[in-house]
Amino acid sequence: MNNFKILKSNSFVKFLILGSFITLVSNGSLLLMVYLLPLGISTLVSRIFHAYLGYLANKYSVFKRKGQPIAYILLVIVSWILQWLLLKTLINLGFSYIFAIILVIPLLVFFSFVSQKYLVFRK
Repeated sequence: MNNFKILKSNSFVKFLILGSFITLVSNGSLLLMVYLLPLGISTLVSRIFHAYLGYLANKYSVFKRKGQPIAYILLVIVSWILQWLLLKTLINLGFSYIFAIILVIPLLVFFSFVSQKYLVFRK
């Protein structure tokens, strides 16, 4: 029942709205960069940009408290590995790429929010 309380919180709604906006901005920047830079560099810069904007948005708007940057960087790395493993597993089980992604995204959003609230930006 506590999970539903988290999903209804103002901070979770802000997290979703800002996260969606940051995703659009970082993917928009990726679309521009792929015409100027190699794909690998473009995706790396886009991911770093996304993580940096996410940290700032969560620090100043969602959680409104000083965070732990090292913990945030570790969370970004763990989230990337978790996403890769979950997608790989679902695809190996026969799920399509799109369906696997649709299943994984909400899990990662919830994991990221809870991890940031209780580890990165804890009181």
